[in-house]
Amino acid sequence: MNLKDQGLIIYIKKINENNLLVKLLSKNNGLLIGIVYGGNSKKNKLVYQIGNFINFNFLKKNENSIGNLNAELSDPLLSDFFEDRYKLLLILTCCALINISVNENQKYQKIYDNSFNLFLALYNKHWFHEFSLWIINFLSELGYGFDWSQIKLKNKYIYLKNLEFINKKDSNKFDNNYIEFPYELILNKTVSYEQCKLLFKIFEYIMDNHLLNNSQKKIPRIYFEFKNVILKSLG
Repeated sequence: MNLKDQGLIIYIKKINENNLLVKLLSKNNGLLIGIVYGGNSKKNKLVYQIGNFINFNFLKKNENSIGNLNAELSDPLLSDFFEDRYKLLLILTCCALINISVNENQKYQKIYDNSFNLFLALYNKHWFHEFSLWIINFLSELGYGFDWSQIKLKNKYIYLKNLEFINKKDSNKFDNNYIEFPYELILNKTVSYEQCKLLFKIFEYIMDNHLLNNSQKKIPRIYFEFKNVILKSLG
C-alpha cells in the first residue's frame, strides 16, 4: 500500500536513537501509524512534531506491518505559535484528544478538516470561540452530538444523560444531571469565565461518562493544563 495524503501529527514516540514512531490523522485515510527512519535528526525534528500539518508518503508492505512515513511541512505551521502559551496548549490539547479518541480503519475527514480550520483560526481574534465549536463538533463526529435546532434561549439547559435540551422550568422532571449549555459562547462568541467553565464541564462529562466510560483511557493531562490557564486568565 502506497499512499499520498495530508495529515496532522497527533503522537510521537522515540523508538531508538534515530527513529520515531508517528501517529497522524490523515485527511482521506483516517488514523495512520508509521516509522520515520532518521526522524530524530536535527533536520527532521522540525517536521515531526505534535501539532504539525504535513504532506506525506506512506508505504506499507502488508496489513500486518508498520508503514514507513516520509513527509514535508505544510501550513498552518506549529512554529508560528511557539511564543503563545494559550494557543500552543490548545494545539497540543486537540492532538491529545484526537489521539485517545480515534481508531485505525475508520475515516475522520470532518475531524481533520475542523482541526485544520481551527489552527488557521488561531491567527484571528475569536480563536477560543472557534475552539468551542471544534469541541462540540468533535463530540458530534464521535457519536455524541447535539441537536442544534433545539439550541434556543429558553431551552439552554442540557440533560447530560441523553444530551437533549430542556427548559429549566421542566427540570423537576429530571434528576440533577442537567447543566446550562454555553449558549452565549457558542452562538454569540461571548468568552467569559462562566461560559468557558460550562463548556469544559459538559465536555468532561461526556468524555468520562460516554466516550471513555468502558475504557482505561483518561482525558489527557494537557487538556486540564489548557483549561486551567484559560479559566485563570478569565477569572
